[in-house]
Formats: sequence, structure tokens, C-alpha cells
Amino acid sequence: MQPVALFDIDHTIIRRDSMLLFARYGMAKKPSTAIALLSMGLFTALARLKLVSLERAKAAFFHAIRHMDEDDLAVFYTSELEPLIYGEALAEMRRRKEEGCHILLVTASPVAYMKYFERMPEVDAVIGTTLVRNGDRYLNRIEGKNCKGEEKVLRIREYWRRAGIEPDPERSYAYSDSLSDLPMLELARHRYWINGRGRHPGVEVLQWRR
Repeated sequence: MQPVALFDIDHTIIRRDSMLLFARYGMAKKPSTAIALLSMGLFTALARLKLVSLERAKAAFFHAIRHMDEDDLAVFYTSELEPLIYGEALAEMRRRKEEGCHILLVTASPVAYMKYFERMPEVDAVIGTTLVRNGDRYLNRIEGKNCKGEEKVLRIREYWRRAGIEPDPERSYAYSDSLSDLPMLELARHRYWINGRGRHPGVEVLQWRR
């Protein structure tokens, strides 16, 4: 059986929310897409009122991705995301890798740009929300479901099935900044709440420097 280490990314591996960073990056690269700010605000408000789906609201933040190729997305990773990696997160991934864990990053953000975390030698794979692809470009439309909560667990199990991995929960670890990830955390015996406030049964709080 294989020990695994599961990590959320936003506010767990990196200090910020990649979705907001991408919206800013997109408007800087293609200023005409700044008009999408209106739809971001509108759909966010409608999602909170449960008048539109979370997937529809999130898609507004990726408006500029239609104008980007893979080089643009790689630059977003190296310039905006990579510098925000917690030193503690990197050390934790290295430690678990040395112990023989299969390292899997699982995020609600689009795998279209989060996949570049696979450049890290510690990371075996990245799972995230899927965007519709049109030729060599992505559209700001979510394909399937948002990769959050129970959906993360479904995708993790599917990944294990395809990779031929039989996980060993007793020797496995899971990390997230949000208790909305409890379904994922419960896949491992050793569960960590990054910079969490208060206590939760069975979950240890780790304080990483902001």
C-alpha cells in the first residue's frame, strides 16, 4: 500500500487566492478584459443568493484566459504563484516525499494554470477544476463540476484508480486551510488545518508564516 500526501493549494501551498491573482494578471495583460469586473461582481452576488451556480460565478474570473496561450499561463505560474509558495509548505512536501509519499495537489482553481506546480520535483500530480478547451486555448467555461468538497474526493479516487495506487490511510497526510476540505482530509489519518483558528476534532492546526 502507498502512503500519500494531499495538499490544497490556495492559502495552503501559496499565501494568496490564485483566482483573484489570475483576474488581475489577465486585466494587466489584456486591459480590454477589465470590463469583466462587472460580471465578476454580478455573478458573485447572484451565487451568494443561489440564483446562479458557483461554476457560473467562478467562470467570470477567468474571462481573460480566452486570450492566453500556454506560454502566458506558464508565465503566470512563475511570476505570480511560484514566489508565493510557503517555505513551510515546501519543507513539508519534501519531508513527505522523502518518506515515500505520493504527493498530490488538489485545488478548486483551474488545472489550466495550476498544472504548472507539477514542475516542482516534490509534486507527482495536480488535480483541479477543468475548463473547456477550444483548440489551443481555454474558454472561461467550467467543464463538469467545481473541484471542491466531495468532488475533490471523487477525483482523487479516480486518479488513484487510473494510476494503480492503493492508498494507505494510516500512513497518509492531508493539508488544507479550509474545513470545507474535510472530505479530503478524512482520506488520511494525519490531518492538518493550515493557519486555522480554533480547534476541530481530529485535525491538527499548523501555523505557517504569512
